[in-house]
Amino acid sequence: MTALKPDEFLQQLIAAREAFWEKMNAERKSYGAEKPLTPAIVLRRLQFGVVMERKAAEVTAPWVSKIPDLDLQQPMSEYVVNELKHTSILRQRIRDLNGDPDGLWNSPLTELKELWEFHGTLGSLCELIASVQFGHEEFFPRTSKSFIERVSPLDPTTAAIYRDVLLAEEEGHEWIAPEILKRYATEADVQQCLAALKTGCELFGRAIQSFNRTMPV
Repeated sequence: MTALKPDEFLQQLIAAREAFWEKMNAERKSYGAEKPLTPAIVLRRLQFGVVMERKAAEVTAPWVSKIPDLDLQQPMSEYVVNELKHTSILRQRIRDLNGDPDGLWNSPLTELKELWEFHGTLGSLCELIASVQFGHEEFFPRTSKSFIERVSPLDPTTAAIYRDVLLAEEEGHEWIAPEILKRYATEADVQQCLAALKTGCELFGRAIQSFNRTMPV
């Protein structure tokens, strides 16, 4: 198998990711994922955020030292710090709402556990980056914008946290994953990380569906 040129490979990854986004969106609409929010649902969403932010940091941290170039190693380490910072902010907001910050962390959904267990088994930097940062994390800004619109009338403080901190900082490091893949996924065997992206997105979709179906009434 001949390796694709970097830009061609990125387009292949984007096509796979966007196809999954369309599929996931259709599924979300079919089971009413964007139903009206209640304080209990907002709390659950914050608990979900704790798991996603902390796990993203934990699975990424061991790979930072494997990044050959300092100009990418430094922002990737800052990404890990930001994810942990977001975790702390969300945990504090949950406490402010008299909730349990570890409510979902200590008893994760089976599908959510499977998602992060998969990421923990990946054997290369490019597989991890393709699956997490280039893959399903790209959906975070899209779903967060919808959440911000819906939560603003009910809980403007939570809306501000997502808009002014989480979303702003997530968008600030969107460039890192494409650059890592363009620079290091240049050989045919490394470009097999496309399979990791597809699996990661599929597992993410299952986790999202299971999470939404277990929302409090």
